[in-house]
Amino acid sequence: MNDFYAHGKLLLTAEYMVIHGSSALALPLRVGQSLKRIRSDRRDVFTWMALYEDRPWFSAVFDPLHLKVLESSDPEKASKLTRILEACIELMPSFQKELFTWDVETSLEFSPSWGFGSSSTLTALLAEWAEVNPLDLHFLTAPGSGYDVACAIADGPIVYKIRDGSPHYRHIPFHPPFSDRIYFAWLGSKQQTEKHLKQVIDKIQVGYEEIHRFSRLTEEMISATDLGIFGKLMEEHEEELAGILGMERIAATRLRSLPGHVKSLGAWGGDFVMIISQVDEEELFAYLHERDILVIFRYDDLVLDNISRNKSPETQ
Repeated sequence: MNDFYAHGKLLLTAEYMVIHGSSALALPLRVGQSLKRIRSDRRDVFTWMALYEDRPWFSAVFDPLHLKVLESSDPEKASKLTRILEACIELMPSFQKELFTWDVETSLEFSPSWGFGSSSTLTALLAEWAEVNPLDLHFLTAPGSGYDVACAIADGPIVYKIRDGSPHYRHIPFHPPFSDRIYFAWLGSKQQTEKHLKQVIDKIQVGYEEIHRFSRLTEEMISATDLGIFGKLMEEHEEELAGILGMERIAATRLRSLPGHVKSLGAWGGDFVMIISQVDEEELFAYLHERDILVIFRYDDLVLDNISRNKSPETQ
Protein backbone atom coordinates (compact mmCIF):
# COMPACT_ATOMS: atom_id res chain seq x y z
CA MET A 1 0.00 0.00 0.00
CA ASN A 2 1.44 3.37 -1.01
CA ASP A 3 -1.08 5.64 0.72
CA PHE A 4 -1.49 6.58 4.37
CA TYR A 5 -4.11 8.76 6.07
CA ALA A 6 -4.33 10.65 9.39
CA HIS A 7 -7.14 12.69 10.96
CA GLY A 8 -7.13 16.34 11.99
CA LYS A 9 -8.00 17.30 15.56
CA LEU A 10 -9.71 19.67 17.95
CA LEU A 11 -9.09 19.83 21.70
CA LEU A 12 -12.36 20.62 23.47
CA THR A 13 -11.16 20.81 27.07
CA ALA A 14 -8.04 21.30 29.21
CA GLU A 15 -6.00 23.24 26.66
CA TYR A 16 -2.64 24.10 28.26
CA MET A 17 -3.60 21.98 31.29
CA VAL A 18 -3.37 18.63 29.50
CA ILE A 19 0.41 18.96 29.42
CA HIS A 20 0.37 19.27 33.22
CA GLY A 21 -1.70 16.11 33.70
CA SER A 22 -5.36 17.12 33.36
CA SER A 23 -7.70 14.81 31.48
CA ALA A 24 -8.70 16.34 28.15
CA LEU A 25 -11.50 15.67 25.67
CA ALA A 26 -10.09 15.54 22.14
CA LEU A 27 -11.92 15.01 18.87
CA PRO A 28 -10.54 13.56 15.64
CA LEU A 29 -11.95 15.21 12.54
CA ARG A 30 -13.28 13.86 9.29
CA VAL A 31 -10.75 15.97 7.45
CA GLY A 32 -7.09 15.13 7.60
CA GLN A 33 -3.97 14.58 5.54
CA SER A 34 -2.89 11.78 3.22
CA LEU A 35 0.57 10.69 2.14
CA LYS A 36 1.27 9.03 -1.18
CA ARG A 37 4.58 7.41 -2.09
CA ILE A 38 5.63 7.76 -5.69
CA ARG A 39 8.20 5.40 -7.14
CA SER A 40 11.35 7.27 -8.14
CA ASP A 41 14.05 6.25 -10.56
CA ARG A 42 16.48 8.72 -9.00
CA ARG A 43 18.52 7.61 -6.02
CA ASP A 44 20.42 10.88 -5.51
CA VAL A 45 17.43 13.01 -4.42
CA PHE A 46 14.28 12.59 -2.38
CA THR A 47 11.50 15.07 -3.23
CA TRP A 48 8.59 16.17 -1.08
CA MET A 49 5.51 17.99 -2.35
CA ALA A 50 2.72 19.10 0.00
CA LEU A 51 -0.61 20.05 -1.57
CA TYR A 52 -3.75 21.82 -0.42
CA GLU A 53 -6.64 22.06 -2.87
CA ASP A 54 -4.30 20.57 -5.49
CA ARG A 55 -1.86 23.46 -5.14
CA PRO A 56 1.58 23.27 -3.50
CA TRP A 57 1.93 24.90 -0.10
CA PHE A 58 5.34 23.41 0.69
CA SER A 59 8.03 21.60 -1.26
CA ALA A 60 11.54 20.36 -0.60
CA VAL A 61 14.32 18.32 -2.16
CA PHE A 62 16.66 16.28 0.03
CA ASP A 63 19.88 14.36 -0.28
CA PRO A 64 18.46 11.05 1.04
CA LEU A 65 21.78 9.66 2.25
CA HIS A 66 22.57 12.58 4.56
CA LEU A 67 19.05 14.08 4.80
CA LYS A 68 20.47 17.39 3.73
CA VAL A 69 17.98 19.93 2.39
CA LEU A 70 19.05 20.80 -1.16
CA GLU A 71 16.21 23.24 -1.80
CA SER A 72 12.88 24.14 -0.23
CA SER A 73 10.04 26.63 -0.40
CA ASP A 74 10.21 27.15 3.38
CA PRO A 75 13.50 26.47 5.25
CA GLU A 76 11.79 26.35 8.65
CA LYS A 77 9.30 23.70 7.52
CA ALA A 78 12.06 21.78 5.76
CA SER A 79 14.11 21.77 8.95
CA LYS A 80 11.15 20.44 10.92
CA LEU A 81 10.52 17.73 8.33
CA THR A 82 14.20 16.76 8.48
CA ARG A 83 13.95 16.43 12.25
CA ILE A 84 10.98 14.06 11.96
CA LEU A 85 12.66 11.97 9.24
CA GLU A 86 15.83 11.70 11.35
CA ALA A 87 13.77 10.60 14.34
CA CYS A 88 12.02 7.96 12.21
CA ILE A 89 15.44 6.60 11.28
CA GLU A 90 16.57 6.74 14.91
CA LEU A 91 13.57 4.61 15.90
CA MET A 92 13.75 2.37 12.80
CA PRO A 93 17.19 2.51 11.13
CA SER A 94 16.05 0.46 8.13
CA PHE A 95 13.61 3.24 7.23
CA GLN A 96 16.33 5.31 5.56
CA LYS A 97 16.50 2.81 2.70
CA GLU A 98 12.91 3.77 1.88
CA LEU A 99 13.99 7.31 1.06
CA PHE A 100 16.15 6.02 -1.80
CA THR A 101 13.23 4.51 -3.67
CA TRP A 102 10.29 6.90 -3.24
CA ASP A 103 9.24 10.51 -3.60
CA VAL A 104 6.37 11.82 -1.47
CA GLU A 105 3.20 13.79 -2.15
CA THR A 106 0.95 14.80 0.73
CA SER A 107 -2.52 16.29 0.46
CA LEU A 108 -4.26 18.36 3.14
CA GLU A 109 -8.06 18.38 3.33
CA PHE A 110 -8.02 21.55 5.43
CA SER A 111 -6.19 24.84 5.18
CA PRO A 112 -2.74 24.75 6.82
CA SER A 113 -3.74 28.05 8.47
CA TRP A 114 -6.55 26.52 10.51
CA GLY A 115 -4.62 24.67 13.19
CA PHE A 116 -6.39 21.38 12.54
CA GLY A 117 -3.12 19.48 12.78
CA SER A 118 -0.94 19.75 9.69
CA SER A 119 2.06 18.87 11.87
CA SER A 120 0.46 16.14 13.98
CA THR A 121 -1.02 14.40 10.95
CA LEU A 122 2.41 14.52 9.32
CA THR A 123 3.94 12.87 12.39
CA ALA A 124 1.29 10.14 12.34
CA LEU A 125 1.73 9.57 8.60
CA LEU A 126 5.50 9.20 8.83
CA ALA A 127 5.18 6.96 11.89
CA GLU A 128 2.86 4.65 9.97
CA TRP A 129 5.21 4.57 7.00
CA ALA A 130 8.28 3.93 9.18
CA GLU A 131 6.33 1.43 11.33
CA VAL A 132 7.16 3.22 14.59
CA ASN A 133 5.00 4.36 17.49
CA PRO A 134 3.52 7.77 16.54
CA LEU A 135 3.61 9.10 20.10
CA ASP A 136 7.24 8.04 20.52
CA LEU A 137 7.98 9.94 17.33
CA HIS A 138 6.07 12.99 18.61
CA PHE A 139 8.00 13.18 21.87
CA LEU A 140 11.30 12.93 20.01
CA THR A 141 10.47 15.84 17.72
CA ALA A 142 7.98 18.29 19.25
CA PRO A 143 6.71 19.83 22.49
CA GLY A 144 3.14 19.44 23.66
CA SER A 145 1.14 16.61 25.15
CA GLY A 146 0.74 14.54 22.00
CA TYR A 147 -3.07 14.51 22.13
CA ASP A 148 -3.13 15.71 18.52
CA VAL A 149 -1.10 12.72 17.32
CA ALA A 150 -3.41 10.40 19.25
CA CYS A 151 -6.35 12.02 17.45
CA ALA A 152 -4.62 11.51 14.12
CA ILE A 153 -4.86 7.73 14.54
CA ALA A 154 -8.17 7.60 16.45
CA ASP A 155 -11.53 6.73 14.92
CA GLY A 156 -13.64 8.63 17.45
CA PRO A 157 -13.47 10.97 20.49
CA ILE A 158 -10.82 10.28 23.12
CA VAL A 159 -9.96 11.29 26.67
CA TYR A 160 -6.22 11.97 26.77
CA LYS A 161 -3.99 12.30 29.82
CA ILE A 162 -0.30 12.45 30.71
CA ARG A 163 0.24 10.20 33.72
CA ASP A 164 3.66 9.62 35.30
CA GLY A 165 5.22 11.23 32.27
CA SER A 166 3.58 8.88 29.78
CA PRO A 167 0.60 9.43 27.48
CA HIS A 168 -2.61 7.49 28.06
CA TYR A 169 -5.87 7.74 26.17
CA ARG A 170 -9.15 5.92 25.83
CA HIS A 171 -11.88 6.04 23.23
CA ILE A 172 -15.25 7.22 24.52
CA PRO A 173 -18.75 7.62 23.11
CA PHE A 174 -19.34 11.35 22.78
CA HIS A 175 -22.06 12.89 20.67
CA PRO A 176 -24.08 15.48 22.64
CA PRO A 177 -27.84 15.41 22.02
CA PHE A 178 -27.58 19.14 21.25
CA SER A 179 -24.80 18.67 18.67
CA ASP A 180 -26.88 20.61 16.12
CA ARG A 181 -26.36 23.67 18.32
CA ILE A 182 -22.54 23.37 18.41
CA TYR A 183 -20.33 25.24 15.95
CA PHE A 184 -16.60 25.72 15.45
CA ALA A 185 -15.38 29.07 14.11
CA TRP A 186 -11.89 30.12 13.07
CA LEU A 187 -10.73 33.46 14.46
CA GLY A 188 -8.42 34.00 11.51
CA SER A 189 -4.90 33.77 12.92
CA LYS A 190 -3.26 30.38 13.39
CA GLN A 191 -1.05 30.14 16.46
CA GLN A 192 2.32 28.43 15.96
CA THR A 193 2.14 25.68 18.60
CA GLU A 194 5.86 25.29 19.33
CA LYS A 195 6.55 29.01 19.67
CA HIS A 196 3.36 29.63 21.60
CA LEU A 197 4.01 26.83 24.09
CA LYS A 198 7.53 28.12 24.75
CA GLN A 199 6.11 31.57 25.47
CA VAL A 200 3.27 30.45 27.71
CA ILE A 201 4.02 27.13 29.37
CA ASP A 202 6.61 28.38 31.87
CA LYS A 203 4.21 31.09 33.03
CA ILE A 204 1.59 28.55 34.08
CA GLN A 205 1.87 27.72 37.76
CA VAL A 206 -0.56 24.96 38.71
CA GLY A 207 -0.87 22.30 41.38
CA TYR A 208 -2.94 19.23 42.00
CA GLU A 209 -6.08 21.26 42.72
CA GLU A 210 -6.02 23.02 39.34
CA ILE A 211 -5.15 19.82 37.47
CA HIS A 212 -8.03 17.99 39.15
CA ARG A 213 -10.43 20.88 38.48
CA PHE A 214 -9.91 20.70 34.72
CA SER A 215 -10.17 16.91 34.76
CA ARG A 216 -13.51 17.33 36.51
CA LEU A 217 -14.67 19.88 33.93
CA THR A 218 -13.70 17.45 31.16
CA GLU A 219 -15.75 14.63 32.67
CA GLU A 220 -18.74 16.91 33.34
CA MET A 221 -18.73 18.23 29.79
CA ILE A 222 -18.58 14.68 28.45
CA SER A 223 -21.59 13.62 30.50
CA ALA A 224 -23.68 16.80 30.00
CA THR A 225 -26.97 16.13 28.24
CA ASP A 226 -28.44 19.64 28.58
CA LEU A 227 -27.35 22.58 26.43
CA GLY A 228 -27.63 25.05 29.28
CA ILE A 229 -25.46 22.98 31.61
CA PHE A 230 -22.89 22.48 28.86
CA GLY A 231 -22.80 26.25 28.29
CA LYS A 232 -22.21 26.94 31.99
CA LEU A 233 -19.36 24.42 32.03
CA MET A 234 -17.83 26.15 29.01
CA GLU A 235 -17.96 29.48 30.85
CA GLU A 236 -16.48 27.98 34.03
CA HIS A 237 -13.65 26.45 32.00
CA GLU A 238 -12.94 29.81 30.32
CA GLU A 239 -12.93 31.75 33.58
CA GLU A 240 -10.66 29.27 35.34
CA LEU A 241 -8.14 29.16 32.52
CA ALA A 242 -8.22 32.92 31.95
CA GLY A 243 -7.14 33.33 35.56
CA ILE A 244 -4.26 30.90 35.15
CA LEU A 245 -3.08 32.38 31.84
CA GLY A 246 -3.64 36.00 32.82
CA MET A 247 -5.52 36.51 29.56
CA GLU A 248 -8.96 37.83 28.71
CA ARG A 249 -11.72 35.49 27.62
CA ILE A 250 -12.84 35.76 24.00
CA ALA A 251 -16.37 36.37 25.33
CA ALA A 252 -15.12 39.55 26.97
CA THR A 253 -13.41 40.92 23.88
CA ARG A 254 -14.09 40.10 20.24
CA LEU A 255 -17.26 38.06 20.84
CA ARG A 256 -18.61 40.12 23.71
CA SER A 257 -22.23 40.20 22.50
CA LEU A 258 -22.38 36.67 21.08
CA PRO A 259 -25.92 35.23 21.35
CA GLY A 260 -24.79 32.09 23.15
CA HIS A 261 -21.70 30.67 24.84
CA VAL A 262 -18.16 30.58 23.46
CA LYS A 263 -15.00 28.75 24.50
CA SER A 264 -11.50 29.06 23.10
CA LEU A 265 -9.91 25.92 21.67
CA GLY A 266 -6.21 25.23 21.40
CA ALA A 267 -3.87 28.21 21.66
CA TRP A 268 -5.85 31.23 22.85
CA GLY A 269 -6.11 34.18 20.53
CA GLY A 270 -5.96 32.82 17.02
CA ASP A 271 -7.24 29.32 16.54
CA PHE A 272 -10.78 27.97 16.65
CA VAL A 273 -13.51 28.64 19.17
CA MET A 274 -16.46 26.45 20.07
CA ILE A 275 -19.84 28.16 20.08
CA ILE A 276 -23.20 26.94 21.30
CA SER A 277 -26.28 28.96 20.53
CA GLN A 278 -30.03 28.53 20.41
CA VAL A 279 -30.63 31.40 18.00
CA ASP A 280 -31.42 30.80 14.37
CA GLU A 281 -28.33 29.64 12.50
CA GLU A 282 -28.67 32.43 9.94
CA GLU A 283 -28.64 35.02 12.73
CA LEU A 284 -25.56 33.45 14.36
CA PHE A 285 -23.63 33.29 11.09
CA ALA A 286 -24.54 36.91 10.29
CA TYR A 287 -23.19 37.97 13.71
CA LEU A 288 -19.91 36.14 13.05
CA HIS A 289 -19.58 37.39 9.49
CA GLU A 290 -19.92 40.98 10.72
CA ARG A 291 -16.79 40.32 12.80
CA ASP A 292 -14.87 38.88 9.84
CA ILE A 293 -15.22 35.33 11.14
CA LEU A 294 -15.99 33.49 7.94
CA VAL A 295 -14.86 29.89 8.47
CA ILE A 296 -17.60 28.14 10.46
CA PHE A 297 -18.26 24.42 10.82
CA ARG A 298 -21.24 22.63 12.26
CA TYR A 299 -20.27 19.99 14.82
CA ASP A 300 -22.06 17.23 12.94
CA ASP A 301 -20.26 18.10 9.71
CA LEU A 302 -16.75 18.09 11.16
CA VAL A 303 -16.30 15.69 14.08
CA LEU A 304 -15.52 12.02 13.52
CA ASP A 305 -17.74 9.88 15.70
CA ASN A 306 -20.16 6.98 15.37
CA ILE A 307 -23.04 9.25 14.37
CA SER A 308 -21.49 11.81 12.04
CA ARG A 309 -18.64 9.86 10.43
CA ASN A 310 -20.58 9.14 7.23
CA LYS A 311 -21.34 12.79 6.47
CA SER A 312 -19.31 15.20 4.35
CA PRO A 313 -17.82 18.27 6.11
CA GLU A 314 -19.15 21.65 5.05
CA THR A 315 -18.09 25.18 5.91
CA GLN A 316 -20.38 28.18 5.91
